Amino acid sequence: MKLTQGDLEGIPLTDESFSFFGNIPFIYGSDSLELSQDLLRAYTKAASETEFPRNTCRGDATIKATVLQNEPNSAWNIGVLIPLWPILPVNESWTYELSARIFCNGALVRHVEFIEQQDINAILYGRLRTDLVNRASREMHRKLVQRLAFELNSNRLTDLNSVSDY
Repeated sequence: MKLTQGDLEGIPLTDESFSFFGNIPFIYGSDSLELSQDLLRAYTKAASETEFPRNTCRGDATIKATVLQNEPNSAWNIGVLIPLWPILPVNESWTYELSARIFCNGALVRHVEFIEQQDINAILYGRLRTDLVNRASREMHRKLVQRLAFELNSNRLTDLNSVSDY
């Protein structure tokens, strides 16, 4: 699985040589993985250089991934008993939690937390499940980058939730 990589189609990437958030740890279980350079560039672009000047501001971010099995294995699931059996239903929810803080002149000026979730439902285990998880991971990263960019843009004219009221 490629949880720390992403093809962020339509998401702008920065040309800066250093990540504003440094190395963003991607915590999955007991492992701490590093995001790909493209993902770091996308998260860096979300923090506007005009809003957060690089000479006085820095960011700190962490992404935590969790997996929840939605259904326990059933009695008909022969794939549990025979490891090479190709049918092993998968019904799980993947959740990414992004926590980001921005410090300017040593003071905390912004703290945001976002949660994105995708459900994975597959009958065949193996390549199909891996492709579904990779697609879900890319989509969650894309949404997190967009939400972070929106939240860090102080020039917006309306609150995101108030748009639905009209």
